[in-house]
Amino acid sequence: MSEHRSVLKSTSLISTLTLLSRIFGYIRDSRINYLLGTGPLADAYTIAFRIPNTLRRLVGEGAISAAFIPVFSGYLEDAKRDEAWEFLDSMASAAIVLVTIIALLGIIFSPFLVGIFASAEFEAHPAKVEATVTLNRIMFPYIAFVSISALAMGVLNSFHRFAASAFAPVMLNLSVVVMSFLAGFFANPAVALAVGVVIGGVLQVGIQIPSLLRNGWRFQWLWNLAHPGVRRVGALIGPRIFGIGIVQVEVLVGLRFATAMVEGSAAAINTADRVMELVLGGYAVALSTAILPLLALQSRENRIREMSNTINFALRLVLFITLPATVGLILLRRPIIEVLFQHGKFDRISTELTAWPLAFFAIGLSAFAMMKIIIQAFYALHDTWTPVLVALCSLALNIGLNFALFNPLQNGGPALATSLAAFFDTIVLLLIFRKRHGELGLGSIFFSSVRFFLASTVMGVVVYFMIRVPGFYDGTKPQKALALAGTIGLATAAYFAMAKLLHAPELQEVGGVFAGRSAERADQ
Repeated sequence: MSEHRSVLKSTSLISTLTLLSRIFGYIRDSRINYLLGTGPLADAYTIAFRIPNTLRRLVGEGAISAAFIPVFSGYLEDAKRDEAWEFLDSMASAAIVLVTIIALLGIIFSPFLVGIFASAEFEAHPAKVEATVTLNRIMFPYIAFVSISALAMGVLNSFHRFAASAFAPVMLNLSVVVMSFLAGFFANPAVALAVGVVIGGVLQVGIQIPSLLRNGWRFQWLWNLAHPGVRRVGALIGPRIFGIGIVQVEVLVGLRFATAMVEGSAAAINTADRVMELVLGGYAVALSTAILPLLALQSRENRIREMSNTINFALRLVLFITLPATVGLILLRRPIIEVLFQHGKFDRISTELTAWPLAFFAIGLSAFAMMKIIIQAFYALHDTWTPVLVALCSLALNIGLNFALFNPLQNGGPALATSLAAFFDTIVLLLIFRKRHGELGLGSIFFSSVRFFLASTVMGVVVYFMIRVPGFYDGTKPQKALALAGTIGLATAAYFAMAKLLHAPELQEVGGVFAGRSAERADQ
């Protein structure tokens, strides 16, 4: 349990800083929606940003981190510090060249990339296509900076230093917010926002440099693609790009379908996805980040039973958080969007257009969270191909569901398709892991889920009646925000009270984060 307590404490730190990032992310999104609404320029900015941002999640924060950390941690655990720095220098030199080439190719072939993700209806508006290409070219260097930032994150996380890396995204959000107030100096607001994205990428690297220096790294250019560590990461990174990034690829597929719908659908789906990520990133992403070094250690020491226990522990915790969040997002989707974003060019029509896909993204919230955990487990075992093969099937399912749901659900279709594909991916990976590596304690996960479902149902009843109190959600925007905060507060209290009545052990496990040093000493 001491290992799990350490994970919880790291998760608490990462979650706190991630929440700070999400707050600034909300301010960023609020400024974007204020300036662009859900009009044609908003669609252009959404598509333009999604392309490099998806590559960032695949090549940068996804594949580089997941492939790099187990290899680098291996050098550290074997007390080969000099070899670790040599490997890191070789890896960093290769990464700088690779991501620079990717950025240059992205700028050159931007019209082609935009064409892939734009429907015929989108391309029928040349001005919108031209704006998308221009914005995409401005933002593509972001992939280079943020990939180097991800490598730095991998180094710091291997030393169990999470603060600087978790804080780095704040710099991106802050940069975009600042540039949004300087929009008058640019051709249009979207260009100012695009410049802010690139500056944010630079700042994400810079904020981590002091921590890297404190841990002893002094970068030296070392071109050595034959280095065993680099070759090992190279062999792992390809499959991981697809395995980790499948949700992002599926969101892009959804945006491709959205460009054929009513104007503003792509921007609405993007905003709904951001709200869903606000919940997902607050705990699930933090937990998956904190848990990877522990899983890598347990795999390296062949402690498969302990590894299964860690996975079970992590899955129960994310379900404890995400199941009530799903109920809350579905029932409160309109007040949430209205309070967070409805101002400026983002009007009531934009709110309705965004609230609809948010409900369907919320359905898959638990699956998205669990998938992040189970994929980390496969990668800790250096099993790269299983997630890839499952992801291929999941992507095919996603595309088929997008076609099937296009007419009946409109812009809710891509969101539901992504959620259902995530459930498929998660369930199949869990069953495969259980068959190959033994019990995962799925029974305990199921019974815990039943407790969470019952507690979430009670919470949902509280929310349902509160939002129907006459006049409760009327009035000015601050009054609506206060009503929303009150509803969330009372609903949360109801959920935790029911979880305690049902004797959910996860309450004590989450409480272990705050147990302090006295509990830690008692455990030793």
